[in-house]
Amino acid sequence: MSAKKKKKAERVKRTRYDIFAEIIRVIMVYGYCPLTRAARSTNMPVDRAKESILELVDRGLLQSEDDEGSIVYSVTVRGHQYLEIYKRLAGLVGVPVPDPIIGM
Repeated sequence: MSAKKKKKAERVKRTRYDIFAEIIRVIMVYGYCPLTRAARSTNMPVDRAKESILELVDRGLLQSEDDEGSIVYSVTVRGHQYLEIYKRLAGLVGVPVPDPIIGM
């Protein structure tokens, strides 16, 4: 097996819940985070990150605020609860929780 095929085989597809947890973790690290920074830090295209973030806002896990003309997002109490439950479940099934890609 070539090195290229081996790399593709090792790549694991993220579920919606993995992506949600990663977005919440990134925004929690930054405190207040604009869309583009969250997208870059989670290695997602901006349009897909926007869909996920808007879904998280609709479900009450994130809140949006106006910061001098730009929209920034922060984590709500429900978002913190979701992240704690996600980490516990990942630990129970033995799935490692990856570190966010901060600063890309």
